[in-house]
Amino acid sequence: MGYGFYDITLYHLSENSDGKDFAVRNNLISDLYIDFLDGYKPKGTTRISVDIGSEDHIKGYFGSILCAEVAFNEKEYWLSSSVERNKIVLDTIHRVAILSAEKYGWDKVVFDRAYRKVVDCDFIYKKELKKKLSKDKKHQAGLLLEKNGESTMISVNFYNFKGEFLKSVLLLKSFQSAWFYKNISTHKWFNNLEFGIYTKNDELIIKASLANDSSETVITPVIKTRERLEGYLREITYQEFADESDYIKWANQ
Repeated sequence: MGYGFYDITLYHLSENSDGKDFAVRNNLISDLYIDFLDGYKPKGTTRISVDIGSEDHIKGYFGSILCAEVAFNEKEYWLSSSVERNKIVLDTIHRVAILSAEKYGWDKVVFDRAYRKVVDCDFIYKKELKKKLSKDKKHQAGLLLEKNGESTMISVNFYNFKGEFLKSVLLLKSFQSAWFYKNISTHKWFNNLEFGIYTKNDELIIKASLANDSSETVITPVIKTRERLEGYLREITYQEFADESDYIKWANQ
């Protein structure tokens, strides 16, 4: 099975700049832009890696990764407002995508449509997956994904059978990349009151209930050990790192 097209990342601002601010905007806007491609995959391409430089130049492929360079006015970026910075990042991502499309014959209409949708949603990533009806057909529920550039919040939205909103319950705050939580993004009703996400064999379940305002995590080892399941839950649960040593400690737990 081939991999989808999942990322356009801009790299390397000057050492004097706030790299975190730029990375957060890039993460969020790239995710929005890719999501609004509606599954479109440029042939042979899984991501575009873009070095910030002095000119626009599509270099070529390293495996399935397309490498490029893009001109970027860093001084203008840092003197701009937050809203203007979002637009600058989006314009840069889109410019690279269109240059790539022109060089390799991709469908530019798809990228232009994604650009307009990012602007129209005001750079806010909020996506609700298809609702599912409870077994007794009295309620509906669906997953809501919200991203802010640093983390992803996965919640359950509950509705009555008419589709009228009842409440939302946070299940998991994970990392920005879906790579972390992709193995637990499968969702279902467990009974007529509880809905949530789970891993294979229901070994790890994070669920919300119509009867409670907080989520519940249930670990039931079947094939994997409890220690391994607890470790996986720790890996996908978002946390901030003060420095690289904090990250190394977390990664080696």
